[in-house]
Amino acid sequence: MIRTNFFQALQSLQSARAWLINVSFCAENELLVSVLLKSQEGVNQKCQLPPMVFKGTAQEIDEEILEGLTQPVTETRPLFANISAYNKDIEEAKSKLLAKPKAEKQAANVEKHKPSETILNKPKFEDILEEINALNAYCKYAEAMGIIPSAEDYPDKKADIQKLKTDL
Repeated sequence: MIRTNFFQALQSLQSARAWLINVSFCAENELLVSVLLKSQEGVNQKCQLPPMVFKGTAQEIDEEILEGLTQPVTETRPLFANISAYNKDIEEAKSKLLAKPKAEKQAANVEKHKPSETILNKPKFEDILEEINALNAYCKYAEAMGIIPSAEDYPDKKADIQKLKTDL
């Protein structure tokens, strides 16, 4: 019986959370092994890392696979942590964005403003644009999308608003 320490070695790399390992048998005595690392939080398909692929004989893969996995896994540990934090931030932003329009609608129903008051209270389009650009620079696209004004608020900027939505 042949003994390997493959799974003991994998256990030392457990921070990668989930592993999808696929083994395909190719031409004579060759194997094709693909290893996909996934975050425990179920990172969406857009953020998924590409699989690592090993091809060779069983002996070649036995000798190289653990070394081939160790470096990429070590390098991606912070990436998974960042993706998790990013997803949490997006969820918080979405919940804030959903709560904000409801609060605004309630305030509008309680107290109707005169047209001159609404114009005075409306932020300048350029200020909103600066804030969107700042969020875009920090890759906070969901938050930037949330502050894009409606075309009804700025009818003269309708084309610019549509372009912003498309770009983000």
